[in-house]
Amino acid sequence: MTLLVGGGYTVGAYGGWFTGGGHSALASKYGLGADQALSINVVTADGRFITADMNQNVDLFYALRGGGGSTYGVVTSLVVKAHPSIQVLASTLAFSVGGSNPSVDDIETFWRGFDLYHAFGTTIVDNGGTAYSYVRPSGSNGFTFTTDIEVPGMSEQELFAFVQPLYDDLNAVGVHVSNPRPTRAANWAATRQGLGSVPGNSRFASRLFPRANFEDEALFVATQQALRESVEAGYVFHGIHLQPTEDVAGYPGNNAVNPAFRTTVMHADLFDSARLRGLSPREFNEAHERLDEQMQKWRAVAPDSGAYFNEADVQEPNWQQAFFGSNYERLLEIKRDRDPWSLFYAATTVGSEKWVVVTKDGLPTQNGPLCRAE
Repeated sequence: MTLLVGGGYTVGAYGGWFTGGGHSALASKYGLGADQALSINVVTADGRFITADMNQNVDLFYALRGGGGSTYGVVTSLVVKAHPSIQVLASTLAFSVGGSNPSVDDIETFWRGFDLYHAFGTTIVDNGGTAYSYVRPSGSNGFTFTTDIEVPGMSEQELFAFVQPLYDDLNAVGVHVSNPRPTRAANWAATRQGLGSVPGNSRFASRLFPRANFEDEALFVATQQALRESVEAGYVFHGIHLQPTEDVAGYPGNNAVNPAFRTTVMHADLFDSARLRGLSPREFNEAHERLDEQMQKWRAVAPDSGAYFNEADVQEPNWQQAFFGSNYERLLEIKRDRDPWSLFYAATTVGSEKWVVVTKDGLPTQNGPLCRAE
């Protein structure tokens, strides 16, 4: 059988991953982690152990599926959907400019290849697939693009033929790449040989990009320009093509997933690879201001969208709208009803605007006393 889970040793299979939405390599076929829950056992703020499902405690059943964790109760277990076992093959693509062995002759051709890949993105998700891409600065004025395209259920021959039009378009503009033989998608845990996840020390922010950004010609150009400028500013781009619509999500439906997720075809992160440890508060804030300056360009081309709660900037402006959209007021009512004492708190969770963590250096580390905002 197949179960949907997150990809990380520090990410519980059904904890904050599903309560925040929860994407995976099967999101375009089976929906998000929040869409998998059928029944949830939870300890509430008043100390009761209850079950939330379609027939009882329906308010919590709604809120816990995508409305953000750490604020409504303590989830102890849940019943989730089990899907048939499915074959997932991957087609990998890489090209670069600059460096010792470039596959692209000049910068403009590199970014043209980036455009063609994103134009192909809707085809990937419309066929139930996902793709994980990166663009990284390399050397002096060089860049590297990599992606992994996965379409569940396709055979080796089908996937090879599926991506061939993309390779044809890339070669036509001067991106010299060959269509490789698809391989079985890597087992995430096996590739790490039980060593776990390496702790990170970087900052990032994210945006959910709707279909319009890739189908409207003028908006597509503006979107690609915003992404390009962010990478050329020294940041690492990570794009995940996925399409977890309500139709894909299926039964039981009616959950608190950010509405922006239902119209997105790409969730993208922007990583600041500079080390944060050892920075003074002034340097830390200046680094964040530079990152946020780039993110403002992303928000400008997708103003009515949002960001993925589990992978976002803790200082995301207007976070209530960005993380929860039109669901926020309903979620806040549930929070007030189920936890009038504000027993549960975490930064940027529903109801957290009533509180502030006061730190000596003013940094958003949550290392300080929790005080009422008023």
